[in-house]
Amino acid sequence: MEATRSAMSALGRALRRWVRAQVRVPAPASPAGDDTGFDHFSRSLGSQVARRDVMKVALFGAVSALLGSVGIRQAWAAANCLCGRQLYDVTTQCCTPAGVRPKHPLADLASCPERVAHPGYVCRPNGCGAAGGQAFPGAFGAARFGACCDGHDCCWGGCNSNRPRCDGTFIDCLRDACDAAYPPRLNALGLDSNRIRRSSCRATARAYFEGVQTDTWGTPAYLAAQQAACDCCGTQICKTCPGGTCEALPSCEDPGCVCFQTIEGAGFCHRPQPCASLSGCTSSASCPPGWACVSLTCCGSHPVCIQPCFVVGGARLSPFGAAPAPGPTTARPATARRH
Repeated sequence: MEATRSAMSALGRALRRWVRAQVRVPAPASPAGDDTGFDHFSRSLGSQVARRDVMKVALFGAVSALLGSVGIRQAWAAANCLCGRQLYDVTTQCCTPAGVRPKHPLADLASCPERVAHPGYVCRPNGCGAAGGQAFPGAFGAARFGACCDGHDCCWGGCNSNRPRCDGTFIDCLRDACDAAYPPRLNALGLDSNRIRRSSCRATARAYFEGVQTDTWGTPAYLAAQQAACDCCGTQICKTCPGGTCEALPSCEDPGCVCFQTIEGAGFCHRPQPCASLSGCTSSASCPPGWACVSLTCCGSHPVCIQPCFVVGGARLSPFGAAPAPGPTTARPATARRH
């Protein structure tokens, strides 16, 4: 756009010069039939130099307009991504081989192989320890572990990162820190005076490595990192609706029985219900009998009580039809959305 405006401005200046020349210098006569509009315009400027100026301005304007239009198209394409020939919004949709699919928050890694990076996610390492949990020393004597721990945090926080590879890089970094802090050093007796400290440092590094591999601490931390870094693509229908349990992910698109995660962490199948009829909750125990407190819905950021669904002969029915519809007393604001 700037290039186009510059070209138009230059052309305007040339036209003003032409108008002034028209007033001062009458256009010379030319043989009939031997004149063109552009020749008349150029001669009217009164000199060969002025004619070249006009040609330069015209050429510059054409090239600038072309380049400007290319820049506009590039900017438009960057803001409106294409999936094949279909426009899609990268913040709420995914481009998959099957076409455009909606994005959902990631709740279960095993049920979502099609993960994509969450727009705007930035790794924020927290040193040696779990975010909001127990912190471990960032050093062993002269060996500094902080950079290794931060690198491991961001490796886990890379969407679709390979956990074993991240852990392997982590232990290598810790060992290198130990070796750099306590290199082999021979004393007067020809013995390595750093051997014991280096071995102790490596033992500490091994303990850190084993800690990140445990299911008690390591697995929840890795899952939390992936949930923060990734979104799930596609509508994923509940796999095991009978009985009210499930393994699939949330879906705001499927009109039938879908799966969400309760505030206690278990999968829970439910039927689509208007957000206006749902009540807030702090646990499933605060919901009507058979209902569940679901922490991840399309009704907002606060947990709500959800009525489950049950499949009988292909039809989706609620086994808790007699349960009070409004649930607890804290009713949520009315909205037209469904989840």
